[in-house]
Amino acid sequence: MLLDDIITILSDENGSLNSALLKTKVLLHTLGKKDLATWVTNELKGYPEGTDVPEYRIVNCSVHGHVTSIAWQMADTQLPIRHLSDEQQKSLTTQRCQLSIGSIEEAVRAHRTKGSGLMRPLPLEYSIFFKKALQPGVEVIRAWCDISMMDVENILAEVRSRLLDFCLELRDVVGTDISDKELAAKAASLDTEKMFSTNIMGSGNTIIIGSQGIQTITNQKDDIEGLISAVGKLGFQQQELDQLRQSVIDDKAAGKQPDLSEGKTGKWFVEALKKAGKGVVKGGIDVVSTVIVKAMKAYTDGAP
Repeated sequence: MLLDDIITILSDENGSLNSALLKTKVLLHTLGKKDLATWVTNELKGYPEGTDVPEYRIVNCSVHGHVTSIAWQMADTQLPIRHLSDEQQKSLTTQRCQLSIGSIEEAVRAHRTKGSGLMRPLPLEYSIFFKKALQPGVEVIRAWCDISMMDVENILAEVRSRLLDFCLELRDVVGTDISDKELAAKAASLDTEKMFSTNIMGSGNTIIIGSQGIQTITNQKDDIEGLISAVGKLGFQQQELDQLRQSVIDDKAAGKQPDLSEGKTGKWFVEALKKAGKGVVKGGIDVVSTVIVKAMKAYTDGAP
């Protein structure tokens, strides 16, 4: 059955999301719900310029540049932006990812195997804004925004999780071992639109762990025990959770907001992903990174 094929692909961490989305488009047409395929089409082809993207496609960036002076040069260094307005900082540190799922999967593969990433070049005229915060005589030759590959990987985890939610719920209702023709007949009496909307366009704080477990992120801002509890459900040992707690405390004591890309918290996160890659904890790297990213975001920003 087509529905089972999709679930099988989505339940496999290495299954192609592009393939699952193509089959989902066929499924929706089979169900007579082709009007629901807009989201699927956008994920397959990429989101057109000027259209809104789902929240999970808003990714973080860091501003980098090639700077030089009469005595030295640095080909890649992070540029200061705190002197800019809040609006300017936001435009530089967030990016709407409009790429197709196929392109994202390819970018993630390249990042994992070659260490490459995604970046957004900045116009040359932006250099003057950064120069104001640098020492006299220092010039910005080129500037760009390094896109967080951790956030890009999270897009894959979100799409996989949301689509799997929908397919599993649909199968729970229509049952198993039925033909595609019978599936279409049974689905005709269901509120498929609501089911699709709830699972696909929901808050996205529910994460599928393999095909057996479900985890919902509910910790709150500055609630370190809630953070530890959320991460602990992945199967980390108590010693590792204690290390996370201490890393967060140490970063805050140093005047830094705990960040998964730097500081002691960042170092802990790198080790956590290594354990996920070895299968020591529940779920693969996609799932583990998604849970930790969401839990940390809830801890620092209060966002779901």
